[in-house]
Amino acid sequence: MPAALEAAVTSRPAGSDEPVSDLMVTGGGRWTQVALQDSGRHHLRLLLLGEWTLSAPMLQEWALRVSAALRGLPIAPSSVPNRRLVTTHTFARRLSRITDPGQLHQTIADSFARAVRAEKSSLALFDRANNLLTIAATSGYAGVLVRHLRIRPGAGIIGAVYRSARPLLIANVRALADAPTPRLRYRTPSFISLPLVGADGVLGVMSVADRRDAQAFERRDLNQLRGLASIAALALDRNDAVRAARASARLAAIDPVTGLFNRRQLHLRLDEEVERARRQQAPLTALMLDVDNFKQLNDRLGHQAGDAVLRVIGDVLRRSVRLFDVCARYGGDEFAVLLPDNGDGSSAQIAERIREGIEGSRPRGGPWSDDVRVTVSIGIASVLATTGEELLARADQALYLAKREGRNRVAVSAPPDRAS
Repeated sequence: MPAALEAAVTSRPAGSDEPVSDLMVTGGGRWTQVALQDSGRHHLRLLLLGEWTLSAPMLQEWALRVSAALRGLPIAPSSVPNRRLVTTHTFARRLSRITDPGQLHQTIADSFARAVRAEKSSLALFDRANNLLTIAATSGYAGVLVRHLRIRPGAGIIGAVYRSARPLLIANVRALADAPTPRLRYRTPSFISLPLVGADGVLGVMSVADRRDAQAFERRDLNQLRGLASIAALALDRNDAVRAARASARLAAIDPVTGLFNRRQLHLRLDEEVERARRQQAPLTALMLDVDNFKQLNDRLGHQAGDAVLRVIGDVLRRSVRLFDVCARYGGDEFAVLLPDNGDGSSAQIAERIREGIEGSRPRGGPWSDDVRVTVSIGIASVLATTGEELLARADQALYLAKREGRNRVAVSAPPDRAS
């Protein structure tokens, strides 16, 4: 409501005069005020732009009907807490549906600002690894302005709120003894900063500034934000837990040297792919490959050089197969690849590409001389339906056939009904 209109309404409160009355608003022309309901404590009125007092009988009849309908609605003081509960419930439901961390942080910043009609807000989160707070999201101004900030616990307003774990409601920051230099982006001197406390301590600090009506923030604003803070902390805790669980799952499935799947994860995927191939009557091919003379290379150049060779093989495998194929370090210098929907014909071409790629690669670093060559032998097995263990065993047999035939080559296993 414009300030001039609000002042005119306040000067002639509904219920103190006739049901239909006119208002003169400075700079805003003439208005008509229609009293709708008088409960003794809350007065509702309708404001119409223009002079409508000549239609008072019609407006009164209309006002009686609207007032009767309004009496059945929760417009009493008890509706204010209910409205806040709905806001809190909506906030919690919205956060529960978000899985992206960036979107979660932005939603928290936007919601806190909207809850207390603040024009600006910021969310600072604590980085345990570096023991500092960084700004994760802002509302009302560009985040690039504060993205560089690194705030130590105890330093400045945000750092102090983090360390004390107590909220701070300031009506006028300029009145503080050690007041910081006001930033040009802030229009008013009042702000609220409060900690977001999770299961293991303070997760960060939420700050709001510049109430839209240019007034100082009040205790009821702080109480409103406290209700949201507990929900935001739960959402941040959940996000951290999900991220940690995913990191742990990845560590449990990935070989640390090559970055490929490990043997355990290969067997999990193998069972899935065999079942899918059997259900769809589709081919499934397994490659087993082994570094030629790897022990001698390790003894000659050292284990760091050996690890460099394994990393090269991991890189070549990733470049040589499709995104949904499965590459794994099977153990030591042995690797396995699963190629769904591939028969041994096209798989042999892929295997040959892998063999050539490894032979043509030079591991980075290490005392590599011109006479040092890294090669692999590869075995292939492909059938329409089999067990996973049988498929790998037959690919392994083909691998040893390639070794016996001179190494640095590809050998294909015959199907079971033709195998000797």
